[in-house]
Amino acid sequence: MKLILPNIKLQFEEYLIRWLEELDSEADLKDRKAFQKLKESMKYSLQNGGKRFRPLLVLQTVKSLKGSIEEALPYALAVEMIHTYSLIHDDLPLMDDDKERRGQPTNHIIFGEAVALLAGDALLTEAFCHIANSYKEKSDLLAQLLLTLGQAAGFAGMIAGQALDMDPQMINRKEDLNCIHRLKTGALIQASVVGGAWIAGANKKVMNGFKDYGLNLGLAFQIADDLEDHKDLDSKNYVKLLGKKATHDLLKKVSKNACDSLQEIGGSFFELYQLVEFNLNRVSSESLLKDND
Repeated sequence: MKLILPNIKLQFEEYLIRWLEELDSEADLKDRKAFQKLKESMKYSLQNGGKRFRPLLVLQTVKSLKGSIEEALPYALAVEMIHTYSLIHDDLPLMDDDKERRGQPTNHIIFGEAVALLAGDALLTEAFCHIANSYKEKSDLLAQLLLTLGQAAGFAGMIAGQALDMDPQMINRKEDLNCIHRLKTGALIQASVVGGAWIAGANKKVMNGFKDYGLNLGLAFQIADDLEDHKDLDSKNYVKLLGKKATHDLLKKVSKNACDSLQEIGGSFFELYQLVEFNLNRVSSESLLKDND
């Protein structure tokens, strides 16, 4: 099953190109080779394919709540910048030491470890600058978006998940993996949904439902990743701990939980159900949509 939402994806890609053009216009440092190399490193990873799952999740959440796609684009880009920074850093030799990402050499293989590290740092910082600049006229929304994304990406969120993932003792129970992946992967996916809900002006009931949806979808996303990558016996994943069938069963259960969260809100969220379905169908032919049309 191919990823859906082609029109929204095109809008996001066009917005990304405009931001990269702005990045190229930094006149004061334009003639400095080190600066140019840093920019190319940032652009290399931002433009290196990928499903754009997180920014599409931001935009589709906003659309499902009748909000403005244009208003949501800066936040969607910030989420993708933070996701990209995390991939660059995860691939470094002192972390996962990966040589390829999406079929291409990883950032540090092309640009060197120091530049890759700085490119990740720059993307993380620019993400928050972009949000601040884009929503400065709406102070309440700005505060909520900064807090949502900062908590997801920060010390007790994605970074904590990475720290736990590096702990050799955190591999003994399903609960350990749940904890790692809800933070390392799930927190940013949940922030994509929650940020979109803030932009669309969701009420408390809808916001709580979207928080549950994002939490379950984030865990489901990582479980599907583990099913795709389970041949790597050295990695921490659900297949290694539970076996393939039990991991499939867990994926279906968590995916259903995500759909149930939307059902409890009420309303028309078919495209958000489809995102659950897309993730499920990466590793399974089973469908949950027949219960949620």
